[in-house]
Amino acid sequence: MSPNLIDVVIPSKTNESNWAMVAQTISSLRLSEPFVDFNVILVESGEDFQCGQNNTIRFDQERFSYNRALNLGIREGMSDWVVMANNDLFFHSGWFMKIMSAWCDHPEIGSFSPWNDHGNWHPNLFPDNQSKILIGERVCRELAGWCIVAKRELLETIDLDERCSLWFSDNIYADEIIKHRYNHALITDSKVDHLTSQTIDFSKYDTLADQEIYLKGKK
Repeated sequence: MSPNLIDVVIPSKTNESNWAMVAQTISSLRLSEPFVDFNVILVESGEDFQCGQNNTIRFDQERFSYNRALNLGIREGMSDWVVMANNDLFFHSGWFMKIMSAWCDHPEIGSFSPWNDHGNWHPNLFPDNQSKILIGERVCRELAGWCIVAKRELLETIDLDERCSLWFSDNIYADEIIKHRYNHALITDSKVDHLTSQTIDFSKYDTLADQEIYLKGKK
């Protein structure tokens, strides 16, 4: 196994209308770090499209669970670091090595997210920020659930519970790293854009049901 091999787990429900988006996500990932060997594991509950992935895991459950898809992909890989990513991202040059640089300076941190400029998401949340590293576990703030880079030993310690469909999956992750006393950080010079998703039909998706399930299972 290459010492630069990094597993990237991408849950997806690929179809004719969004396969180009998925392909762009994977293409931008590979172009962003020419000296990093990304092992892209697509956990697929849609159709079989070749989008540039190394491996496809079929995920045919009737009830989708984002964390279950992540767990399937995590178990498939072997690298010391795992990228857990949405299928609607654009990776900018050097994003991953900037996270690794931050980790070298702060080895006590085992979980990271990159900064999202799309729609001014993070600039609006941190308008006066001058720091390259923001430590915290607030979901959609420091902990950007659409892209998390974590040490495998952390993922093997926490319980990435599969009870929620989509929303609040990142809340479960946040609860677990707090419980096990892992630090998380947002790296502000690591840039990954979170684009508009075409995977979930929000007219049919009950966010309140997931909220109730999350809160009922919270320990």
